[in-house]
Amino acid sequence: MLFVASLLAVSATALAPFTVPIHKSAPFHLSNVPKQERHAASARSAIHRFSTSPGSAPLENVYNFLYRANATVGKGQILTVDLDTGSSDVWVRGAKCTSSDGSCDGPKVNTADSTLKSTGKTYSITYGSGSCSGDIYTGPVAVGNAVASNLPFGVSTSEKGLAGVADGLLGLGYNGISTISQQTGTSANWFDALGFSGANNKFAFYLSDASNGDSGEVTFGGVDTSKYTGAVNYVSVNSQTYWQFDISQVSYSAGSSSGALGGFFANNAISDTGTSLIILGTSQADAINQGIGAQPYNSTLGAYYIDCGIAKTGPSLDFKFPSFTLSVPSKYYVLDNGDGTCISGVTQGAGFLTPSIFGDVLSRAYYTVYDKANNKVGFAKAVHPQ
Repeated sequence: MLFVASLLAVSATALAPFTVPIHKSAPFHLSNVPKQERHAASARSAIHRFSTSPGSAPLENVYNFLYRANATVGKGQILTVDLDTGSSDVWVRGAKCTSSDGSCDGPKVNTADSTLKSTGKTYSITYGSGSCSGDIYTGPVAVGNAVASNLPFGVSTSEKGLAGVADGLLGLGYNGISTISQQTGTSANWFDALGFSGANNKFAFYLSDASNGDSGEVTFGGVDTSKYTGAVNYVSVNSQTYWQFDISQVSYSAGSSSGALGGFFANNAISDTGTSLIILGTSQADAINQGIGAQPYNSTLGAYYIDCGIAKTGPSLDFKFPSFTLSVPSKYYVLDNGDGTCISGVTQGAGFLTPSIFGDVLSRAYYTVYDKANNKVGFAKAVHPQ
């Protein structure tokens, strides 16, 4: 989607590449987390479809189902945000936020902050797991030492289906699917506002595994070579909306099951840090889960149950691209619910006009690079603590 440029400029503090940690949260049982946040509907990608050197920042790993980081809004107001490559808007919970399901519980931004200015415009966004709406402000939004100083962003007045997720969301997709950009007529893309160019116009995610006890990280303006080994294998983005690429020539194998990953209406996939699972077409998801020993799809759960012991004994799940293979060990696709049960990290959901999604299950196994200079997504084998 196109937006019309206006006189409202977004400026950013000059910076070298930097890395932000994804810090840990306190232990809790996932069985207490709403189902839609734990499983397939934990996709927080915005539904728009078809309706300068590197440094890092910490990410909080909520038991392999959610990763988030701290953002600073206005004058030192710190809130947690879901860093989401499957959407493109920035918003935080507002003091006037109301919800019927607890989505508005938690820290809220104070818009009386003198650095925040109302635009007089509103926004409404629907996600795979919920929705939010509210007012659009401009002001400084920082992650780590990077500040977009005059960024249009949302302050929610209503939320649904987002309880326990974070205090807001920072979208890292392309500006073409930004609702706030369309409403304001200017770019609301936080990463673009930082002004990285050339070889530094990229960011990358290392997602920790809960069992390792380390922190994940996101690096803006480059990559952290200590977090991966071997070559970075790239696929070309075929639509500058999501980080979307073609999978029509990709096949899968999982134990005794194998086949084509794409289908008549599902030949695209997106790399999405805002989705917990790998979401595929029904036939592919059924076949893969049969191959790895999971139970049939449970529509009430929204996922496939799997024996927790398969995390140590199960076959790898391989995605075979024309020039490389992404192999996901069983320890990454068996997810512990925290109540003595486990679910498979592969589920249904892709279909007519709905791309497949490579979510956090793949990104724990593979360090993922989002290269805006060349419009490519890269995958390299992640290095986790032993």
